Amino acid sequence: STDPGLPNILSRQLVEGQAIELMDGDHGFLPEKWVKAVFTSLANLIGHDKKMFVLSVIGIQSSGKSTLLNTMFGLELAVSAGRCTRGIYAQLLQTTHRADLPFDCMLVLDSEGLRAHELSDQNYEHDNELATLVIGLADLALINIKGENTTEMTSVLQIVAHAFLRMKL
Repeated sequence: STDPGLPNILSRQLVEGQAIELMDGDHGFLPEKWVKAVFTSLANLIGHDKKMFVLSVIGIQSSGKSTLLNTMFGLELAVSAGRCTRGIYAQLLQTTHRADLPFDCMLVLDSEGLRAHELSDQNYEHDNELATLVIGLADLALINIKGENTTEMTSVLQIVAHAFLRMKL
């Protein structure tokens, strides 16, 4: 059973602008009950009448997804040479000061990279599940193809297409 206090703590951290880990990168585990509790608590905090836009990014490992989000939105997601995001992180941006936007806040999802070197001997089931989740949660998913060769880009697009097909089912 989920402790009702923990989802409240995480949702407050989101409202304060801190990034939280949604999916445990070490174990690839994302409990649906936990995520639902966090987002229910978040809706209670910001108000059920507020419109939220969800933006995610997906791409090959070490292609600069976190750097892209940091640059685009002024976030402070952890980046450094040789460091790779593990799991899925979420950060909430308040946009109520922007009257030209049709939403009140934006949830930015930063995901671990596809084709991770430590998973290269597997059949890419993890990549397909990750892409399905990240694309399925988002109103808009950015596909980062920076610096990738044609083979890797085709592979990413196949994963994305597979994710869309899984969502239709």
